[in-house]
Amino acid sequence: MNSSWIIGIQHVWFGISIFLLLLLLICRTTFFREAISAKHFSHRHMILFIILFSILSICGTYWNVRAGGGIINFRAVGIILAGFIGGPVVGTVTGIITGFHRAFFIHTDAAFVHGGLTIIQGVAAGFLSKRLKKHHHQLWMWAFLDAFTLELLFWLFFAFLTFPETINHPEDFFTLSLPIIVTNTIAVSLFYMVIEFFIHQRDSEKTQTTKNTFDAVAALFATLHDGFNDANISKITELMTSSLPSLIWTAISYKDQLYTRTNFKTEADRTQGEAEIAILKLQKNLPDMAHLMTLPVTYKHETVGWIIAAKSKGDTFTKLGIEFLHGICHVMEAIYEYDKMKEEENLLAEAEIRALQAQINPHFLYNTLNTISYYVRSDPDTARKLIQYLSDYFRHSLNNPSKLIPLSEELHVIECYTELERARFGDRLKITYDFPKDKLNSIQVPPLLLQPLVENAVIHGIFKRPEGGKIKVGLIEHPDYYKIYVLDTGIGMSARKRKKLLIDHKRRDQIGLINVHQRLVSLFGSSCGLHIVSKENRGTLVFANIPKIEAPVRSSPEKEEDQAITQTIVLNPLVQKQSPSGDAAES
Repeated sequence: MNSSWIIGIQHVWFGISIFLLLLLLICRTTFFREAISAKHFSHRHMILFIILFSILSICGTYWNVRAGGGIINFRAVGIILAGFIGGPVVGTVTGIITGFHRAFFIHTDAAFVHGGLTIIQGVAAGFLSKRLKKHHHQLWMWAFLDAFTLELLFWLFFAFLTFPETINHPEDFFTLSLPIIVTNTIAVSLFYMVIEFFIHQRDSEKTQTTKNTFDAVAALFATLHDGFNDANISKITELMTSSLPSLIWTAISYKDQLYTRTNFKTEADRTQGEAEIAILKLQKNLPDMAHLMTLPVTYKHETVGWIIAAKSKGDTFTKLGIEFLHGICHVMEAIYEYDKMKEEENLLAEAEIRALQAQINPHFLYNTLNTISYYVRSDPDTARKLIQYLSDYFRHSLNNPSKLIPLSEELHVIECYTELERARFGDRLKITYDFPKDKLNSIQVPPLLLQPLVENAVIHGIFKRPEGGKIKVGLIEHPDYYKIYVLDTGIGMSARKRKKLLIDHKRRDQIGLINVHQRLVSLFGSSCGLHIVSKENRGTLVFANIPKIEAPVRSSPEKEEDQAITQTIVLNPLVQKQSPSGDAAES
């Protein structure tokens, strides 16, 4: 029996090896690999499966060796795979075709029994397909168990249907059945094992390619976060060369500048690369050749630069290399567009500040000049002070389009404004400050942040009361931000009016609040816009949360003088301030 086992297994396994090799070649197609886990197929694909596995099963029937009164073959491999992969329809039809062939074309004593059980085996394998495909890992193990179960049941039914022949000759039965069970079960599980290996390898390659691509994009964004400057563009050429080692040189042409990176591997590469780069510098372009790739970097349908990559002569670009270079090009276009958007945003922000500066009320200027004119005759020292305040007010309000300024400068503008208003209205306007003295020059805020809020509180709150009122401007420090507020004891407003206050509209008397709110949102996000709390006849609180953006104290002599004057005015309005003429003026 042992010699029969060895002969049977060797013969059948040789045939299985040939057909598994053919199957694995077919499995390199995307469709066949996906069919391992697919649950539904088109009629065309089911017909292809039926033809393929029927041929495999019939050939497996003919590739046999006689033993134990029957034939040892691998017919069941094709039938079981047909059911497992193709499902009930493919398994049943393949089983019927192979079963009829076995019953009518291979003449043995139990031909019809084998034929009938072959049909049943195909049907059973098809109905096991759905359960098998639920397992996403170690399919080979589940395929081994299911195939072993089907083969074991096949031979148990065969023993039952050929009773008492199998009982009378048990040695023949085991000589016939055991080699088939062992070889066919292993063949099915081996097929699934190799398929799983191919799928895993393909997924690993895709994962690695995706990772490399994202790493390259991340590096590209990190390189270009400061924009298109000489150093960063040079790094892009280095990134392309390191990501695609097969390139011998890369170049980027931008604003009449050529940034190159070489990766010569041989002397021939060096000769070729240096000649091509020299021609590129001279002619600004290179002729179309298989080993060269030139991609335009465009913005709004205009070419703003070029990417050029070269391989050794005779070499061509792979699909992966082409897609990678196109990806680099698209990312560069996106970053260039982002750069332009930042430029436009900066221009827009500056325009908004200019618009806010331009809307300074001419009536305020007219009334202030009238007030100064009055004091020129009655109190020249006060007139001189007011002229200094007005000069500082306009100098700081109209000539500062920066995104951020020290808090001290903004407070100086407020002090100038309120002093000019107090000159007109006297004790009806009182203002106090609550700020950390040591941080006035380091805390950064947008220009014209507080002045419009104070002006709004004066005009629409305090001066609407006959007796006037108080304004408090202050800052509360939190771990991650500063809460800067303006609180007044004016007439307040209704909830309905408060809700409409920050809605964009064209009313000139409220454009300052809207401008401040929109600039804060644009700079720091929606949570950092203006917040308004108000009660009628009680007063109004307007505040904003400013992220902590601190800058070192400036050191130029002119600016140090500004800061000293600012701190003197803001922190103690009653101390003396040096006037422009050198005289002491009481604030």
